[in-house]
Amino acid sequence: MLIAHISDFHVFAHAPETSLVRKDAADAARKVVADIAAHTPLFDAVIFTGDLADGGSAADYELLKEILAPLNMPVFVVPGNHDKRDGLRAAFQAIVPFGPGPYLHYEACVGDLRILALDTLVNDKVYGALDPSQLDWLESRLAEHHSGPTIIAMHHPPFPSGVTALDDMSLRDGKEPLARIVADCDTPLIILAGHIHRPFQAIWFGAFCQVGGGPSFQHALDLGLEAPEPGSISEPYAYLILRLDGPDTLTNHKRYVSL
Repeated sequence: MLIAHISDFHVFAHAPETSLVRKDAADAARKVVADIAAHTPLFDAVIFTGDLADGGSAADYELLKEILAPLNMPVFVVPGNHDKRDGLRAAFQAIVPFGPGPYLHYEACVGDLRILALDTLVNDKVYGALDPSQLDWLESRLAEHHSGPTIIAMHHPPFPSGVTALDDMSLRDGKEPLARIVADCDTPLIILAGHIHRPFQAIWFGAFCQVGGGPSFQHALDLGLEAPEPGSISEPYAYLILRLDGPDTLTNHKRYVSL
């Protein structure tokens, strides 16, 4: 099974909300989508870990739907801090099984792959959070036996990148109970996230974790303990590919796209 992991397109219909977002963000997103759509063999699914839009307007999501239209496989999305829940739900409710209630968490399956999507959006804040209701839901779903691999998709990573300023604005509330749930899980877990605008991998309480880069801009790498938020840097962009061979074998690849 092949899964494409993308993140942080920050598409806007009229004007960007974020100063670092490139003015041609929509064109950059189209190039990434075209590469995914043309990939051989075909991907089984695409997982998009948040900040689909930069402002979250209805026009932003209409543009995004047009950009994603060439993808002829299931596309799963979670909200980022620049998204709006109502707009995201309205735009994707026909293809994403959002549950009832205020949050956009849900469960989906593609073949023997289980996807548990979490909603870490805190309105008008850069950082993310998980409240007890979502954590209880996640724990209950993981308690159900599943023989295949399980992916947890979320925008704000609970695991550190080592870029101090960016980690300070990642997942805050709910990180400790999530760590306990992950550590106690007796099946292999994969956690996909975004937000950092740099691709990297980690092992966190036994789970394989990765953050997808953002074609809208990429942060420079600064691992200083007291470093300020890094600015953007011009580096080659790559989306991430997961190859899953049963529940016990995972291969990770980067696919470079010229933007």
